[in-house]
Amino acid sequence: MPSAIYRRAAAAVLCASALTLTMGGAADAAPGAGQGANGVGVDQRSENAPEHAGTPGRPEHAGAPGRPDHAGGGQTCQFGSADGAGDPARDSLAGVAPESMVIGNIAAGGGHHTDADYPDPFPDDPEYRDVLAADFSSVTPENYLKWETLRPAEGEYDFEQADAVVAWAQENGLDVRGHALLWHSQNPDWLEDGDYGAEELRAILEDHVRTVVSRYAGCIDQWDVANEIFTGEGELRTEENIWLRELGPEILDDIFRWAHEEDPEATLFYNDYNAEGLNAKTDAYHQLVVEQLERGVPVGGFGAQSHLSMQYGFDDSLQANMERFDALGVKTAITEIDVRGEVGEDGRMSPEDRAGAAERYAQVLDACLAVEGCTSFTVWGTLDEHSWVPGTFPGEGDALIMEGDYERKPSYCTLQRALVEHTEGAAAWEQDGAFSECRGILDEAGV
Repeated sequence: MPSAIYRRAAAAVLCASALTLTMGGAADAAPGAGQGANGVGVDQRSENAPEHAGTPGRPEHAGAPGRPDHAGGGQTCQFGSADGAGDPARDSLAGVAPESMVIGNIAAGGGHHTDADYPDPFPDDPEYRDVLAADFSSVTPENYLKWETLRPAEGEYDFEQADAVVAWAQENGLDVRGHALLWHSQNPDWLEDGDYGAEELRAILEDHVRTVVSRYAGCIDQWDVANEIFTGEGELRTEENIWLRELGPEILDDIFRWAHEEDPEATLFYNDYNAEGLNAKTDAYHQLVVEQLERGVPVGGFGAQSHLSMQYGFDDSLQANMERFDALGVKTAITEIDVRGEVGEDGRMSPEDRAGAAERYAQVLDACLAVEGCTSFTVWGTLDEHSWVPGTFPGEGDALIMEGDYERKPSYCTLQRALVEHTEGAAAWEQDGAFSECRGILDEAGV
């Protein structure tokens, strides 16, 4: 069954100010480029490692009374339409996902890729983009919307790469997740080392949020508004996070309100790692969201990154954790899943760990599928050579779902199987010839 994005994307209207896109560079034709809106110039990642509509008897989505679920209406994306985008292939992940769910991946580039011995994947590799468009229904710019990329100097914005991703997504009928508006990491030196008072910092942050969110209003469906704000003990990162340290926790209410004012239809998320199961960190997020909703703050979602490791067991409280956020009327999402393990000289896990990682992917997806408000599942990369894992966890890798030649791994196929069985039943998986490739891969892997 085709993802809903393909139907609603066809309803978008090409704006006269649409970007003329040439991959590898984008003309900055959108309004406001270079200046701010206000004219102001069970995730096992180490602590130290560098959406649903209201139903009867339940709160309305996003904590904003009467606000409908985001469905692409209201604001038209200025970066074009997807009139030419076709339905996904029958055997793609997007092609077998429920209508209410998007299956995402990242537009890899920037960040750690700038020091790698390969070209930036998204702008420089047409095959990479073709695979994204063919297999997925959502894309997250991995680094292009982070402060260090967007804000090269005080008072300046560089939207070139982010614009290119958004325009490409519109052309190919994919949703976009925005990542991230407030974070303690990957901030530019001019910000972290600057001598700013609290009012100056508040003005810089407000300008950034309003400028970026308004630019992509109608284009970006979900935003990671605040990323990784709690420690594993459930304490706010007041030392590491410049915004929390200098402006206090009250800034969290403000940033959600600013983003909502600029794009009332985007779903606004918290996002964090080690945030899958019931633990001190997710308890802190749950309490914060409860309090913010009581104040009318338009929090719309909670994202569990899900950077998992075969060194640790699976936290089977993932579904229960998502259900408690679901009960508040906010969406949940798996936002950055990968499953790493110890690798040999060939960069691969043992066959046993590979099979276990494939099962782990399916366990997370099954938990998401079981929760009404979990409508977005994003894998944090396609090829292992592009993954952040080996550079952060030496000796580990093989964390993603495709081989270097874009052949499908068992982990891709367990996701396909879980989606088919959920939407069409076990008989469809066992008998439909469209899934014979993955059935063979899983039989060989013993999964």
